[in-house]
Amino acid sequence: GRAMLVIILGITMAVLDGSIVNLALPGIARELQSSAASAVWVVNAYQLAVVAVLLPLAALGDFWGQRRVFLMGLVVFTLGSLACALSTSLPALSLARVVQGVGAGGIMAVNLALVRQIFAPSQLGRGVGLNAFVVGLGFSLGPTVASLVLSVASWPWLFGINVPLGLLCWVLGRKALPHSPVHHGSHRFDPAMAVLASVTFAAFTLAISMAGQRASLA
Repeated sequence: GRAMLVIILGITMAVLDGSIVNLALPGIARELQSSAASAVWVVNAYQLAVVAVLLPLAALGDFWGQRRVFLMGLVVFTLGSLACALSTSLPALSLARVVQGVGAGGIMAVNLALVRQIFAPSQLGRGVGLNAFVVGLGFSLGPTVASLVLSVASWPWLFGINVPLGLLCWVLGRKALPHSPVHHGSHRFDPAMAVLASVTFAAFTLAISMAGQRASLA
């Protein structure tokens, strides 16, 4: 139904933007007058933000509602995409990518929980399989979509295209997504642990990324 369409569109945008800028990095570096090594942070900033917020936002979904987290993730992702498209310097673009990554993390953190609410138990495997297929397809189509966009437009449109799609997804999602149950029990959301988890996973991802970059230069 429409609820699954919203989830598919949201997760596709979030996954695509993890790899869609790779082909555009040389052009971004030239236009923003930065080095190729510095331009890699356009990718790293997004990935670090997604990894940092996934677990905290998934936990927040249990207390605040997965529907709210998903819709707020769409809002933040869309605003971040607009900021990326309007960026005129590499630091500004990298910061906008962090915002975009936080929004994508909100979308990705609760999408499976929403799938479980949409599908009947007997059909849950189909819903989870469809979700996994969309994630895999999004990763594989990133370079293809980027080449198509760059063949007719400049690199800011790699991000600008998310603005109307994000707004459409938000409007449809407000009507179609199920209202999620909120759990208020003995377990409470722990902000300190959320921050610790964010820092730990972000640091781990950053270490792996920097090690890979050094190995490629060796």
